[in-house]
Amino acid sequence: MATCLRDIARSGARVVELKIPKSGDLVCRQLMCEHVGDACACRLALALERVPRLQRLDLSNNQLRALPDAVYALQSLERLDVQQNRLTTLSTDVQKLTQLETLDIRHNQLKTLPVQQLQTLPKLRTLQVAGNVELIQSLKDGQLKMADELRNKIVLE
Repeated sequence: MATCLRDIARSGARVVELKIPKSGDLVCRQLMCEHVGDACACRLALALERVPRLQRLDLSNNQLRALPDAVYALQSLERLDVQQNRLTTLSTDVQKLTQLETLDIRHNQLKTLPVQQLQTLPKLRTLQVAGNVELIQSLKDGQLKMADELRNKIVLE
């Protein structure tokens, strides 16, 4: 298991689990980046390209506003934990994560979900959404149309 970006540099493609919750590693230092001094996906994207066999990724508590496209290229990913960030959307590219079993998006700022794409994930068992106030209200009001199969995988609390 890697716990920092430096571990990836050392172990590379052998890493199957990356756990960097609340990490200073993700603070951007690129002067040309709009997120300089804040959590940024640019450093993460470069690291993820080196771990194609990653199965578990924990990016919780990093104040990320978006996930880099490199996350959606991790074809072996089984668990993605991005709780307690500042995500406002989840990309439709989530459908590329065909091995995904657990998606933890609790306590972000999500208002909706890419329902059609999530419904195509054959191995998805659990979708944790607690703490996304507007999203939960949409789910309770029935504003998000989805198959019962997906609805039964959603954990609201």
